Amino acid sequence: LPSSAIVSILKPAALAYLEIEDSVQGSNKGSNDEIEEVSLEFKIDRTDVDLDFALSQKSYALSINAVAMLATNRPPFFKEAATCLAKRAYDPPKFIEGSGSPLSQNAIKVIANQLKAACMTMLRNPLSVTSKGCDILHMGLTELGMTIQADKAMGMAKQAAALKTASRAARQRANMFYEWDRVSKRKADTDDALAKMRAAKAARGLGSGIQLPANYVDAVELILVNLEHLPSSKPTSSKKRKRPITLEYVVDAVMTNGASLSQDEEQWYKRDGGTAWSVELGSETRYQLDPKTLKAAKSGHSVSKEKGSKAEEQQKKLFHDQCNVAASGAFGRIVKSSGFARSDALRDFGNQITARLAWTLKGVQPEPASALKVANDMAVESIASMAKRETSSLTKTNEEKETDSLEEFVASFPLVASCLALNVTRGGSSDENSTLSTRVLNEAYLESCSQNEESQSKYKKSLDIFLSSVVHSSEAANEKPGDNERKKLATAAASSIPQQLQVFPLVTSSSLTIASAMCDIAEITKKAKEAGQKSAQQTLAASAATHAAKVAAEKRATAVLMALRDVAFQRNKEEVRSSAVDCAVAIASGRLPASESIEQKALKLVMNILLPKSESLEDAVVDSAIRELEGAADFAVQNYEKIQKANKEAEEAKGEQLKKNPSAPASDEEKETLERVKKPAVLFMALAVRRPEMIKKLLTFGARKHADVLAKALRATMSKLTRASATKHGAAAIALQVAEMASDEEVPMLLAFLDNLAPSTDKNLPSDELIEAIQKIQDMKLDAEGNKDPRFIIPVASGMKRASLIEKLPEFVVAKDDVFMAALDRMNDRVQRHALVFRDEPDPENPTMHGMTLCEQLVFLHKLDFAKAGIPQKRYLDVIRLCLEEDEMFTDTVLSAALDYMSGKFLEGDEKLPLAYMRTIILTCSKHESLHSWICHVLLPRLIEGKVYNDRRQWEGWMRCAKMLENTGDSGVSSLKAIQELPEEQLEMYRAKYPQK
Repeated sequence: LPSSAIVSILKPAALAYLEIEDSVQGSNKGSNDEIEEVSLEFKIDRTDVDLDFALSQKSYALSINAVAMLATNRPPFFKEAATCLAKRAYDPPKFIEGSGSPLSQNAIKVIANQLKAACMTMLRNPLSVTSKGCDILHMGLTELGMTIQADKAMGMAKQAAALKTASRAARQRANMFYEWDRVSKRKADTDDALAKMRAAKAARGLGSGIQLPANYVDAVELILVNLEHLPSSKPTSSKKRKRPITLEYVVDAVMTNGASLSQDEEQWYKRDGGTAWSVELGSETRYQLDPKTLKAAKSGHSVSKEKGSKAEEQQKKLFHDQCNVAASGAFGRIVKSSGFARSDALRDFGNQITARLAWTLKGVQPEPASALKVANDMAVESIASMAKRETSSLTKTNEEKETDSLEEFVASFPLVASCLALNVTRGGSSDENSTLSTRVLNEAYLESCSQNEESQSKYKKSLDIFLSSVVHSSEAANEKPGDNERKKLATAAASSIPQQLQVFPLVTSSSLTIASAMCDIAEITKKAKEAGQKSAQQTLAASAATHAAKVAAEKRATAVLMALRDVAFQRNKEEVRSSAVDCAVAIASGRLPASESIEQKALKLVMNILLPKSESLEDAVVDSAIRELEGAADFAVQNYEKIQKANKEAEEAKGEQLKKNPSAPASDEEKETLERVKKPAVLFMALAVRRPEMIKKLLTFGARKHADVLAKALRATMSKLTRASATKHGAAAIALQVAEMASDEEVPMLLAFLDNLAPSTDKNLPSDELIEAIQKIQDMKLDAEGNKDPRFIIPVASGMKRASLIEKLPEFVVAKDDVFMAALDRMNDRVQRHALVFRDEPDPENPTMHGMTLCEQLVFLHKLDFAKAGIPQKRYLDVIRLCLEEDEMFTDTVLSAALDYMSGKFLEGDEKLPLAYMRTIILTCSKHESLHSWICHVLLPRLIEGKVYNDRRQWEGWMRCAKMLENTGDSGVSSLKAIQELPEEQLEMYRAKYPQK
């Protein structure tokens, strides 16, 4: 039996181990101890035991099963075996970091659980009671917190042992079962019925087909009957045998016990490779090739330019193919042997040989259905996945366009690709696998030190394949969150990336870009989010697996960021350090795809770790950020026409319902492009806070022609830059510095900067220093004709004193309509609650009021001396009409408040009516019907009381207004009462011009 063989092999070792424990236990007991006490409290100093091996998890499992098998098959050893297992379960192996032990923490947990299970199984066995080993087993399980299970198992064992000597009636009444092994009666009946059906089919032969004979005589008769159906001639095979059946063919079959018949006929090295050498023993031992083998080798390596016969060419090809297959098989055996070597030195020596052979055996394919073949397929899939990522990326570097050359490299060196990808396709220690990859890369680096261009590219391509296989393993783990094996392999491969990049002799920019692709975990993050929202529709296990996969993916991505940090800190070459910085900046800016959380981590890495580390790294970060912003500007220019077309279609579809927010995207195309360019802008602004001179680049790229989307993104996020810059450098100082850097083409971006720099809230008014700086900027930035640009004053208009705004009012009036309205809106920012009030200065000589209410704006616009200011009368009247058309801003109540204030001053005799006053009343009558009653009953009589008829122009306006409201139809409002209050002379004048109907 197999169990007997295993027992015979492991019995000496088990007895030796029992002898060690027994001697330790005996030394702890006194010589006069008469009663043997069961105890778990003893320790073995295993450091004194001379062992030339270290047990792995598999060895522990085999030893535990062997001891349990020894106990059940050899009852005299049951108690000793139970004692051994119980004490080992109480004192399991421990994990000591850095000790070189082949056991991981998970492996130790598995071993501890197996020891508990073995103790429980032995305690359930009746032999534990008869051999008196149940006490130690029960004590061990109790110490491990399994008291309830141990009591049940011990009770059933005692019951089973008692039933062996009990009467038949007692055995029949016993209903023994364990809750964990219990099978329902329905399932048992089903299994019995299935077994009966199979037995019936076996008795009939094959179902209802051939009836097998029951005895030898019937079998002979069956054969004789079927002889009549045999064909008269031997059937011919469609496949021709390449090797005829000769005496040598038969001898090979006999010598190999038939193995040569099942092997490929072309693989001569497996058939008689051992007999291909002859040995002559004597003073000098000589080895000589068999003449037949030597002839085949010479013909295969012939360099003659003359083409031989067809048979000779086939012989050469056959020899080369056989050599490649033989080399592939030998290579696979070396890899397997070195991978399972216990000695570190032997393993490293095997890896050295493997690496050298991998580069030597050019064009040799790995064996089919082997671990190397699986690794080679992984390398090919990794290259295809990398090409797919390049197609969907925003920009491409020269290194990222070498996918075709990588495919050719894998075809030329298949074994090299297999060794590089082996660590992500098989289990085992990640250190062993990574050492093999390191050895292969070291061989490539030694060759790359030559001046040959082809040799120099070997290392770069090898490193790209190694990292692409690691990235592809992470992608495969993200595709199937429930596959624990994929997740385990991906985590092991990715966790070694930081250490590997430290020991590699050279790191290339393309390799860092490939490694950065591991940060693209947006898909698994989306899956985890959906799983959390749909937890009620799927199993809890699936949702937990998806979340665990997302956490593992984030850890792998974080490991890549740490690897980029280490490369930037530790590498000597400036080019390599800059490449690491470029990758970190590209992840933070969104050019290299990553999830939102990883982008935030990359941004913190760039701003908090790389930037303040040294001046060289700071310069590298700044240069990289400038390139990213320039790439975003190029991307915006490339998509300009497409965005304009999409915006036009959206405007036609939405019509008047199109939103009025200028910073919001008008179409989906613009929204998508805006999201792509916003991240580089945010990163650049964060750097510009520390280096204000970088704002010049921000203004330049924002003012670039057809880069409207980038300019919109900059305006939308400009407030973060201005707030931080004002806090760090002072608002006035940074405003002057940026204004000095801005050119005439960059004025729109400068205005956006100043607009965000000046606060507009009640609590945070623009400071006097900032207002003074803005006025200096206005004096500095004159137009081509030498005129001041009023747009520069708008940002601080809310904080300026009203007296200063009155002086600036003519500049706003002569500006464009949108500039004029923007100025009025900003003046009213902090005094909106007083929109209907005209405030009087407490001390006119020392004005203190800031801003200008809407009522005040209308009053001062009417009182404006346009002739003195050099403003045409038409423009003066147009801006008043423009205010009346903005009925959402200048409502009927605002108009009534302003007209009431001016009429009150006129009635008091302090001031004359402004030139446009009556014109404004006439326009108000046309636009606001709600004010008709107030005008008829209050305003017109008040003007009569103030003798408006003394001013010819105002009197003409009064009569036109009265005529408009004299007959208003069904509204019930009429100016007739005000007309009747006119003096007799003015009434006759009115009726002469407007006769009563």
